[in-house]
Amino acid sequence: MNRTVKVALVRGDGAAPEMMAAAVEIAIDAAKLDAVDLRFTDTPMGWNAYDAYGDTFPSSSLAEATEAGLLFFGGVGDPQFDSTIGVQKPNMRPETRVLMGIRKQWQLLMNFRPMIYHPALSHLANVKADKIPACGIEQHFVRFLLEDSYFGTSDLRGNIGTVASGQLGLKCKAEVTGLEEIVSELAYYRRETLVKYFRAAFAYARAKGLPVISIDKANIMARYKFWRDVVTAIGRSEFPDVELRHQLVDSANSLLFTPAALHGVIVCGNEHGDILSDGAAAALGSMGMMCSSAVNPDNGMAMFESGAGTVPTLAGQNKANPLGRILTAAMMLQHIGANIGAAAIERGVRTALLDGFRTVDLASLTDRPDMILGTQEMAEEIGRRL
Repeated sequence: MNRTVKVALVRGDGAAPEMMAAAVEIAIDAAKLDAVDLRFTDTPMGWNAYDAYGDTFPSSSLAEATEAGLLFFGGVGDPQFDSTIGVQKPNMRPETRVLMGIRKQWQLLMNFRPMIYHPALSHLANVKADKIPACGIEQHFVRFLLEDSYFGTSDLRGNIGTVASGQLGLKCKAEVTGLEEIVSELAYYRRETLVKYFRAAFAYARAKGLPVISIDKANIMARYKFWRDVVTAIGRSEFPDVELRHQLVDSANSLLFTPAALHGVIVCGNEHGDILSDGAAAALGSMGMMCSSAVNPDNGMAMFESGAGTVPTLAGQNKANPLGRILTAAMMLQHIGANIGAAAIERGVRTALLDGFRTVDLASLTDRPDMILGTQEMAEEIGRRL
């Protein structure tokens, strides 16, 4: 008897609905390999929800997604609306309102963004082929998704008096006018949260047989001295069998185009992880290839969101690369234990690329024009390989 799994679905803004339609179809077919029936329920969020709900983050959508505890998220944001409605109502800009809201309310601490280099596909990467060894490269970015500078002001400002807050210029993004004399924001880490995060990251690295590479700015910043001290203590006392390396964030940035130097599980703060993983996706070949998940390690609630963005300039053109969404669907299947289907998706993407099929963002002058596919056609090629 098949197992039924309910999934909340945010189709998203821009070209996201086209990419999500392809990914949803493949996810449903692949899950059947594990006797799992995926049941998707629309939970609109983003600018696409604003006309119907008067809100980019409708409470009804959040409630239904929370009940499912599993969200397949297409991405939100569109400059067209950011520069019109978003100027009049900055608190409605979905990149902050929706994404930060879900992460905070669901306590999604761990953000996983794998970047896998296959030697046979080295010609697609924006690095020299000789930088990718025959054994391939695995970069598993594990971003600390809470606290830090992204949530510090909203979390802690209430503990500071009004006068001191005014003198420091503490403001959230929506409050900034550009006319201020001083603007600041708080950034912090709590020991309890850091310990939980590092334990999960070390366990993940142990299971994969990879080192932990800890990214910080401990030579300058106090919170990253704290970060380095805590990760070192956890590694020594609880995971002595897992290699731990420390890397300053500026030097880590310089290593993105020599990917073997970052072969491992890369633990990084909210801001650093955001920036470095985007750079790593560009080094891998295209932001359109990025897959991503955000997980609460305590209760298993999770959001699966490709880091590829909404690509509004390609909306309605059947040109956007769906592979990041499709690979994100594979991560979602792994999360629910549908491992056969997840592996089938990953194999399907890899073999389609090995067979020479490309989307516009991956194409080069040497690729045959008939092998450059649209969003739906690329999904169909992968679907045939399941």
